[in-house]
Amino acid sequence: MLGILKQATKSVQLIGRAGCFVPSSQNLTRLSRLPIILQSVRTYASEAKINDKKVDTTKKEEESDSSSSLFGSLTPNVSTKDQLVKEKPKSEKDELEDTTPGEISYVAPKDDKKLQEYLHPKPYKTVNSLLSPLKRRLYLDNVKKNGFFKNGDRIKLPDGSVYSMKLTREVIEALEPSIYLRSWRMKSSVKKTNPVLRALKNLPLKKAITQLHFMQKKVARELAEMLERGLKDAESMKYDPNKIYVAESWVHFDGSPLKRVECKGRGRSGIIVQRFVSVRFLLKTNQTLKRLKYEENARKNNKPVKSFLTGQSLRGPVSPFYKW
Repeated sequence: MLGILKQATKSVQLIGRAGCFVPSSQNLTRLSRLPIILQSVRTYASEAKINDKKVDTTKKEEESDSSSSLFGSLTPNVSTKDQLVKEKPKSEKDELEDTTPGEISYVAPKDDKKLQEYLHPKPYKTVNSLLSPLKRRLYLDNVKKNGFFKNGDRIKLPDGSVYSMKLTREVIEALEPSIYLRSWRMKSSVKKTNPVLRALKNLPLKKAITQLHFMQKKVARELAEMLERGLKDAESMKYDPNKIYVAESWVHFDGSPLKRVECKGRGRSGIIVQRFVSVRFLLKTNQTLKRLKYEENARKNNKPVKSFLTGQSLRGPVSPFYKW
């Protein structure tokens, strides 16, 4: 490359001296490469000029920034980048907003507060949430006096005022202490689960758990885990576990069964349907049993006495048979 440039400069010098120059075939082939080399040299020069222009523009911007302020002559030239306020540390919401919609930030199930609140809701008493302060006081005094809520019973408060409160059957059942349990999606059917639930009706909670431990049904293990969870909830609610019994239990179809092919011999086939169920338990305390027993006795006492004889006087021998 350097040799070609030297020959080109010599040829140019000859043209300047003699005024005319007749190149040979070798010189023509060498000169044909000159424009490419000169073009590359020009590109390097043009890039250097562009860089110089960029430096000039940045200097002008810095000067304009310093001159725009009132104290530009006193303060040193500071770039706009240094004048920017430091950004505040980003919170979790800002980080979630900055993430692109395609990216998914992984959160462990233990650290997910909303998930844990949904899976393990805090227990609460309906007496505190459904009744006003005065009704709550009357209800609790009535339960303390009778062992259960008795409709129409008069309660005297310490200030001397007397009140009587009447509630419907649905409200009384809602206010009585109870524990509601629901299962996850269990691999079973309604036909297989119903006999197990019938065996647990009106049994004490601890006795029902022992019955499930010795049952040979596959569903019994998951039902025992449910009732053990209810035992823990009773302790957290400060109920006596020995006074809790299984009041209600029901099962329903959970939908969307799984289907798969059952391959048989001689080119035949069938469909195996795998069903899922969900179970619910309602546990109640000894207070409900006392109320039910009182209502049954009151129903028997209020029942009118049946008399099969009319008010007429007896005539002749009375037969032991009815005469219509």
